[in-house]
Amino acid sequence: MSKKINKTGSALVFIIAGILIVGVLPTLAQIDKEKCVPQAFHLFPGADSLPVYGYTIINEFDHDSNAFTQGLIYEHDVLYEGTGLYGSSSLRKVELETGTVLKIRNLDNSYFGEGITMWNDTIIQLTWRKHIGFVYIELDTFQLVDSFSYPTEGWGLTHDDTCLIMSDGTSRIHYLDPHTYVEVGYIDVQAEGNPVQNLNELEYIQGKIYANVWLRDSIAIIEPQTGDVTGWLNLSGIFVDQHLLFQLNVLNGIAYDHEGVRLFVTGKLWPTLFEIEVDPINYPPEIIASSPPSPCYIITDSVLLLEVLAQDPDPEDSLLYIWSINGVVDSSAHDTCYLYSSSTVIIDTIMVKVDDGMFYDSLMWVVFVSNPGVLTEQPWENQTRLSLYSYPNPFTQRINLKFQIPSSKRQAAISIYDASGRMVYSYPRITQYALRHTLSWSGIDQTGRPVPAGVYFIGLQIGNYQIIHKIILVH
Repeated sequence: MSKKINKTGSALVFIIAGILIVGVLPTLAQIDKEKCVPQAFHLFPGADSLPVYGYTIINEFDHDSNAFTQGLIYEHDVLYEGTGLYGSSSLRKVELETGTVLKIRNLDNSYFGEGITMWNDTIIQLTWRKHIGFVYIELDTFQLVDSFSYPTEGWGLTHDDTCLIMSDGTSRIHYLDPHTYVEVGYIDVQAEGNPVQNLNELEYIQGKIYANVWLRDSIAIIEPQTGDVTGWLNLSGIFVDQHLLFQLNVLNGIAYDHEGVRLFVTGKLWPTLFEIEVDPINYPPEIIASSPPSPCYIITDSVLLLEVLAQDPDPEDSLLYIWSINGVVDSSAHDTCYLYSSSTVIIDTIMVKVDDGMFYDSLMWVVFVSNPGVLTEQPWENQTRLSLYSYPNPFTQRINLKFQIPSSKRQAAISIYDASGRMVYSYPRITQYALRHTLSWSGIDQTGRPVPAGVYFIGLQIGNYQIIHKIILVH
């Protein structure tokens, strides 16, 4: 049975308090690479402009929970798996449907096994810090027939039609001649100019390199010629097991069935291997208007209205507005507007995050609160002489819009947006020389069709200034 996974937040914080491997596995205290240290980072570098895909679980298969998965491929209707850890590294042939290990070849205890791939019915396996790779033939016996060396660490391994493709734990991917194992080129992987470090297990799928990123529940989709990340596969929440909370059970392992067009993923020490289907792209929300601009100046016990207008290209996404003052979230505030007041002289920082469940956009105001009589700055509307009012509000058939623009500005743009931030009606650009204007809106879109009842926003922009105003249409 398949199940849909809800999209999760745009940032992850990994805080792993210790390393504990139970059962027959050896202690890992000496393994620098596999230590988990407290760190925080954005889940998807460059995600403000790159597409991110979700997933649906199609099937779940048993997986050996003692397998510290470092490499995974699907060939000839079976899985081949390379595992790591000193004293537990191996090469395995695994039955997909049951997870049964059909054949295993253990590596010498001095080797930490890493990524694997298959080239012309030979299996090639990397090791971590020994700078040695192994070549096996006879897929039923794993006969070792060759070895080769490389100067970097070995992490992930896959291939295209002409080269082996290897990661070394950095942002660099190396291309090797599949016969001599000599490097013939490389790419540096980046997402919108940000290097993507810790590239791990690799798989070549339909002309793209899919790469696990160590310690992230995400897979980078990489353009092989340039190293540019063209998208992300977000696998957050695919496997959660409290018993493995302090183990190194991170996502690692990508296999692709080229004939059956199936995608498999698993992780280190996971008891489950998942067949997944990639879901449509998710785009981040964007704050497109706000008022007033920062900084803001008010006197004590007065009220400041902060407003934002955001849009999300994904029609199925709903937006959550999270307001905070000096980093403390106001749990009661989830609207596009926020009323702020203070009875003391203070400088406050107010932030709003507009979150669609996977990504967010944010905006910050600095507010200066002064005593009456000592306020040196005037409220923004008085400074710019830009104001916007509406009546009646709520309305049923027609609403009047009155606005004032600064005398130094002669052009104004005014549009109406729905609650998701999509423009439904736009007025011709106003170029009259009057300071005060009145318009009306009868609840129709640009084609003249009535719009549904609900919350709408008027956006007024003049030069670099903008102001928004919420209105309510009822039927």
